[in-house]
Amino acid sequence: MAAAPDYYAMLGVKPDADQAVIRAAWKALLRKYHPDTARGVPDAADRTRAFNAAWAVLGNNNSRIAYDLQRAAPPDDETRPGWASPYPMPPRRGAGTTLALILAFVGLPAVAMTLPGVPGQVAAMLPGGDGGSAASFARSSFHQVRRLLTPAGFGAGSAAASPAIPTSTPAPAPAAAPQIDRATIRLAVRQYGRVVRRDGRSGVAAYSRGCAKRAVDLSRWESDDFCAAFDIAAGRDTAASAARYVRLGIPTEAATARLGQIRAQLRRTPPFSKQRA
Repeated sequence: MAAAPDYYAMLGVKPDADQAVIRAAWKALLRKYHPDTARGVPDAADRTRAFNAAWAVLGNNNSRIAYDLQRAAPPDDETRPGWASPYPMPPRRGAGTTLALILAFVGLPAVAMTLPGVPGQVAAMLPGGDGGSAASFARSSFHQVRRLLTPAGFGAGSAAASPAIPTSTPAPAPAAAPQIDRATIRLAVRQYGRVVRRDGRSGVAAYSRGCAKRAVDLSRWESDDFCAAFDIAAGRDTAASAARYVRLGIPTEAATARLGQIRAQLRRTPPFSKQRA
C-alpha cells in the first residue's frame, strides 16, 4: 500500500498543531496560490487541490485521528503477516493445458480400454482377474476402472480403508499481543490535550465514546492502544479497553497487564509526565 502524503508538511504546520493553526495555514495558502489570484504560478490549480485535500483530512477530527494512526504505523515492507508465503505462486495453467492433462490421464486410458484385446490384458493385471478373460473384465468394468483411477493404482484393494477424518478441530492458540507502539501513546496524549483545551471535560467524554466505537469497528491493536491511552490520560475507567483486548484474543490477565504497560509509558511521555509530576 502506498504511503499517504504528508498533509502537515503540505500545509506547513507541525503534527501537534491546533485546528485553528491548521485552518489559518490552509486559508493563507489558498489566498496565495488560488488560480484566481496567483495568475503567474503555472501549477496554482494543482496546489490548490492539494491544499484542499490536506484540509479535508486534517480539518475533520475523526479523519485526522485515522490519518495520524496511519502515519504512526510501520510501513508494509517492515512486517510480513504470518499467513504470507515467502515463495512466489506458480503460474496459472491455461484452459487448454488443463484440458490436455485431463485427456492424457483420464480420457486416453478410457479410450484404450475399448480397443480389441486391451480389456483382457488389463483384467489379467488387475487383482481378481481370470487370466485374460475379456468377458470377466466387461462384467466388472466399472469396478475395475474406478480402481484404476484411484491414487493407489492397480494395487488398491476393494476394501481399502479410507483415511480417518477428524471429527473436531483443535482450539486455536491464544493470540500473541504485539508490542505497544510508543508513537501511538504519544499521539493519544497530544489528542487528549487538544480535546480538553478545546471542548473541556464534556468533550473528552464524548470523544472517548466515539473512540471506543471506532476501535470496536476496526478491531486493531493500535486502535485499542490509542483509545486506552486516551482514557488513562483523561482519568477515565479502562474496563471497556480491557474488554476490547479480550475480544482480540488475549485473556483478562494479559489485558490488565497491557493496560499497566500503557500507564507506565504514559508516565514517561510528555506533556502527561509533566502534568503528573
